[in-house]
Amino acid sequence: MNSMRNLGLDPIGNSPQFVPRTKDQRYLSLLLQRVPILKLHQLKQIQAQLFHKSIDQDNILITRMISICSASGIMNCASRLFNHVQEPDLILWNSMLKGYTRNNLFEEAIFLYAQLLQKGFFPDQFTFPCILKACAAITSTGLGQQIHASLVKSKGVSDNVFVLNSLLDMYFKCRRDEAAMLVFQQMVEPDSTSWNIMVSGLLSAGNLEAAGKLFNEMPHRDVVSWNTMVSAYAKSGDIENARKLFKEMPNRNVVSWNALLAGLSQNGQYDEALSVFSQMLTSGIKPDNATILSVVSSVSAASLEEERFIEHIIILAKSAESVSVSKAMLKMYSKLGRVDQARKLFDEIPEKDLATWNSMIVGYSQNQRPAEAIELFQHMQSECKCKIGIKPDGITMVSLIDACSQLGTLGLGEWLHAYIEKNRIELDVFLVTALIDMYAKCGDLGRSGHLFLGMPRRDLATWNAMIKGLSIHGQGKEALEIFFQMKRNGVTPNDITFIGLLSACNHGGLTAEGLKLFDAMESEYAIVPKIEHYGCVVDLLSRAGRLTDAYEFVKHMPIEPDRAVWGALLSACRFYQNVELAEIVACKLVELDPRHDGNYVLLSNVYASAGKWRDVARVRACMKAQHVQKAPGCSSVVIEGVVHEFTSGDKSHPSIEVIYNAWDELVKRMKHMGYEPDTGVSLRNMDEEESEQALYRQ
Repeated sequence: MNSMRNLGLDPIGNSPQFVPRTKDQRYLSLLLQRVPILKLHQLKQIQAQLFHKSIDQDNILITRMISICSASGIMNCASRLFNHVQEPDLILWNSMLKGYTRNNLFEEAIFLYAQLLQKGFFPDQFTFPCILKACAAITSTGLGQQIHASLVKSKGVSDNVFVLNSLLDMYFKCRRDEAAMLVFQQMVEPDSTSWNIMVSGLLSAGNLEAAGKLFNEMPHRDVVSWNTMVSAYAKSGDIENARKLFKEMPNRNVVSWNALLAGLSQNGQYDEALSVFSQMLTSGIKPDNATILSVVSSVSAASLEEERFIEHIIILAKSAESVSVSKAMLKMYSKLGRVDQARKLFDEIPEKDLATWNSMIVGYSQNQRPAEAIELFQHMQSECKCKIGIKPDGITMVSLIDACSQLGTLGLGEWLHAYIEKNRIELDVFLVTALIDMYAKCGDLGRSGHLFLGMPRRDLATWNAMIKGLSIHGQGKEALEIFFQMKRNGVTPNDITFIGLLSACNHGGLTAEGLKLFDAMESEYAIVPKIEHYGCVVDLLSRAGRLTDAYEFVKHMPIEPDRAVWGALLSACRFYQNVELAEIVACKLVELDPRHDGNYVLLSNVYASAGKWRDVARVRACMKAQHVQKAPGCSSVVIEGVVHEFTSGDKSHPSIEVIYNAWDELVKRMKHMGYEPDTGVSLRNMDEEESEQALYRQ
């Protein structure tokens, strides 16, 4: 063995620098040194040369060949070469051991180690780390302890820090923390790697306090030590200590920044994570894929509005060329409302897993593009029919059911419900809650209530969905009863609960009850009302005809009223034909959004309802001067799984004549039952019949 070292050979056969004895040996040695990785057919050619030149028993060349096989991931070829050698030396045995562990063939490594002992070889400082790594990988504590006993008896090895570090790592991975501590305490001169293994091992065991104490005792803390502790504190949610250590670090690398970024992102501090990322760029640190993944994930949840910063992140993400980053970008685009960009990226991903499909379906659903969510699901079914592991799950179905809720397509919702049951998708609380919401929004409150009553466990979102469902159908008293039942069950309401309750009081005509609930929000539940709650109260008062009270309420709101609040009041002004207040409210709306068509249309309708046609013409002239155009209304219907969309005034549908004929027949039946159309807001120059036609078909 010493003679091998004198020739300059790495004891595990990595870099032979010997002077070969023959011309053939020199040629093959030079070739093997220059090419660290080879393909199988190239290795076979060199192997053939070894046999042809009768140098197949040269341990030095074979060691180098085995090292290249290991780096190339072709261990079956290495095994054949090794088995052919009649008298392998310890260096060759070590090379094979390293090859097996390097390629995660740990059981083969242990079997080879047993053969090595049977052949009478004594393991050295290069043998033990390989076999200890194999023991750690398969958590073989018994064999690890035997090897520990062997190395204690081995001269020149028992105090080798490289070997002892491998022993420390093995004990920690086998969950023998006390044994690792004992080994560490007996080490004469532990190096920085020893200390780092101890800190990492204690952290893996969940002992953050002991790891922190050991970190403070370290004689020399390198950047790995600092990074390990910053990451540990961040992952545990102790961002304060993570930040403190980060600031104290004498040197930082990209891993340091990534540790803090990931911790902030994982703990929901998304705006803070983006701020740290900005500091990282200012410091001149080049982000890697891990950085970009954390940043993109943060953008997907942060309240970021700086367009230039977002564009910079997108450019960085595109350069990452990482599937993980691409998936995170899908969520980011959806959060930003850039659904078309998300779809383009989605189409570019070659191998789509379930998470990728779900991200795009969720993106469509969350951005109010339900028809495209349904269409993509149908595409997913056809494309992934034969692919193992790519089948819709609860996340897919929740998004699709939400899409049905937006479309109001009960038939499609029923089909999805049947699909869930047929494919045995788990009906967890999230999925059942989505079904409750969907059935209520699609008009089937009975089935919504049946699902609610049949649930063994309900979370807050479930109670809120039922309250909201009753609210939609004007069953205010029933919604209040569900609320009281919810309180009796010990469930604490949130701001969403009160939006549902106030809306229920609106639709149920329960003005006094609604005002009482609004007052109770802060006094009883410490919930600060949001703009949505104030909007509900304005709507509540407006529906009751208390327009003056509603206007006074808006004027004294502690937060600036938005378009929805003023819009609710303006709609009430139209219903009660309060032209004077409508003009005041409309001016406020135009100030907020001078180009929104709805503001002008509502005011125009108020004037039309009061028969003030000159004012109607004035509003429309103002719209023209401001280049504001009324957006056409749009409705949709699902027939046999296909979504048909209709825009006001559009006659491009191939069955439009059949549709109009059917509609005219329906109107006749409605009139026979007492229906009278409200044509008060129709154009002045239309006769009664034309006004009705415009009302029905727009």
